[in-house]
Amino acid sequence: MKNIVVLLFLIGIQFKAICQIDTLSLKTIDGITSKMIELISGDIGEDRNWEEYRNLFLPTAQKISLVQTKEGKSKVRVMNLEEFVRKVGPFYSRDGFKEYAIGLTVNEFNGIATVFQSYYCKNLIGTYEKRGINSYQLVFLENRWWIANTLFTPETEESKIPDKYLFKKYKVTEGK
Repeated sequence: MKNIVVLLFLIGIQFKAICQIDTLSLKTIDGITSKMIELISGDIGEDRNWEEYRNLFLPTAQKISLVQTKEGKSKVRVMNLEEFVRKVGPFYSRDGFKEYAIGLTVNEFNGIATVFQSYYCKNLIGTYEKRGINSYQLVFLENRWWIANTLFTPETEESKIPDKYLFKKYKVTEGK
């Protein structure tokens, strides 16, 4: 009986340490937005940690995309987290996927934040490569940031990411 109590105590300490490590990135806006792209990025055949991914979001969060159809018309696609994981997750694992932040603009007030995170992403089989902007709505509750919603749109030939949304090394105009 004494051994069981000691074992449960040690497991509890390890679990608490793991939870603390995982929640460190949720304390800052840069941390939670970086964590989101870290969790969807991975090599071909690599499973993503969808439980940790879900923990970034409020339960009612939506993933929204604004894309251009082949005919050049705008199209909005709205998914809840489970739909996103079910529909997009298999492609990330099958083809590999990497996303990198190339800019971050934050507007914050009284526990809410709107964030533009410019990104560069690609799959690892060489058939997809894009830049664009992830727009986050965040709320600060229970001593951490939560993603309320994300809206993302890729850059197009007609609509390039303005330099004001890019880190200095990614700016394309003169006077970087």
